Amino acid sequence: MESIVNCQLLRYLEGHQLISDYQYGFRRGRSAGDLLVYLTHRWAEAIESKGEALAVSLDISKAFDRVWHRALLSKLPAYGLTEKLRNWISSFLADRSIKVVIDGACSDLKPVNAGVPQGCVLSPTLFLLHINDMLKLSNIHCYADDSTGDTFYTGRAGISRAVVDEYRNKLVSEVETLLRGVSDWGRQNLVQFNPKKTQVCAFSAKKTPFVATPLFENTLLKATASIGILGVDISSDVQFRGHLEGKAKLASKKLGVLSKARRYFTPGHRMQLYKAQIRPHMEYCSHLWAGAPQYQLLPLDRIQRRAVRIVDDQSLSERLDPLALRRDVGSLCIFYRIYHGECSEELFGLIPAAEFHHRTSRQNTKFHPYHLDVRRSTTERFSRQFLPRTTTMWNQLPTEVFPNQFDLGSFKKRAYQFLKGRQRTREPSGIESVHGRRYHLTSEKKVLSLIPQNATSSREYWQPAKRISHKTAGHH
Repeated sequence: MESIVNCQLLRYLEGHQLISDYQYGFRRGRSAGDLLVYLTHRWAEAIESKGEALAVSLDISKAFDRVWHRALLSKLPAYGLTEKLRNWISSFLADRSIKVVIDGACSDLKPVNAGVPQGCVLSPTLFLLHINDMLKLSNIHCYADDSTGDTFYTGRAGISRAVVDEYRNKLVSEVETLLRGVSDWGRQNLVQFNPKKTQVCAFSAKKTPFVATPLFENTLLKATASIGILGVDISSDVQFRGHLEGKAKLASKKLGVLSKARRYFTPGHRMQLYKAQIRPHMEYCSHLWAGAPQYQLLPLDRIQRRAVRIVDDQSLSERLDPLALRRDVGSLCIFYRIYHGECSEELFGLIPAAEFHHRTSRQNTKFHPYHLDVRRSTTERFSRQFLPRTTTMWNQLPTEVFPNQFDLGSFKKRAYQFLKGRQRTREPSGIESVHGRRYHLTSEKKVLSLIPQNATSSREYWQPAKRISHKTAGHH
């Protein structure tokens, strides 16, 4: 019964767009990775335009256990729910009690007037309804109860120190206004925020440090060098060095445990354990950091090579795809879903405009119908972000990779086959081809260092070739 009600309720809420577009949790076509793509792109774009951003990650104490029943039920009429359904939800939450058992001694039953039942399929939807009005506050984005507020400004080259300080003070003031609104909402709904676990991070590439200390719940918050959002550590320059180092250490530690216990498992079981328990740590939200510098990604490749030696079965190892290939396929699949609008409206709005060609030339006949206009990056930092990097990869795909209609499974299979076919092939000249691009090979401690041929920096690798075309603005 609960599943049927939840299915119908979600269909109604989504069909009438009653849930905020800023909510990414427990919704079809949305994920934690989507929210992180949107936020990191905003911050990186602010830095790219000579500006800065300020973000705050809020911690709600025991979020699902603090859903006040009376407040939740009072909000339901505003969503247009029938009286019969409202009464059913009220009955669903009512007459619940709790007791404590210690060493066989049992306390008296106490009625519960807050919280949604854990493990129930309807509970996440009720929580979304409860927290939905908080998202009306400016620039608050949520994945379920994980809330992030941010603000930014765009500048120009050569602005004075005084102007920068004025912009920074404005950012801090805007964040404090946002936090006051959050505090007021919490008091009205009996929701508590923990200032000690609230994180603040200033995103900037300027030489002068951005010291931000906004006030929240009578506590001064101090900006840190990085911020952790949804399990991803993001540095103040919108890079992922700390995240990659942490994941590499965790995966290496788990692989060490597998190595010590290898004699208790067959090669097939060792491979299954690696894929299920170790590799996911090295691939969580990999589309965000797939463009990281090679030296930051090499530790992950070393771990996979160690895993191959531990598995010790060539037939199994040959079927193990390189991590870089999996990251590229995953990035393209996420981009494909966003391109077709299977995401939030604000994220869909970040897709570059289609590139139209009004005359036929030998150059533009190679372009597929889904070709997009790539914004040329002025910094290598921005070109490594998900959208600029993946747009370039997207434009390099052949037409036959794209299904006639939206079919994520078919696109994934075709993209994998295409990239797999262009995978690493050694040439007699000492140049190696990776995904169709040529690299010099240098060997150091059995680790390949890949340097683009005739490229002065990795930034040159990601910039698209010059096109002879007429670019028309506007969405596809």
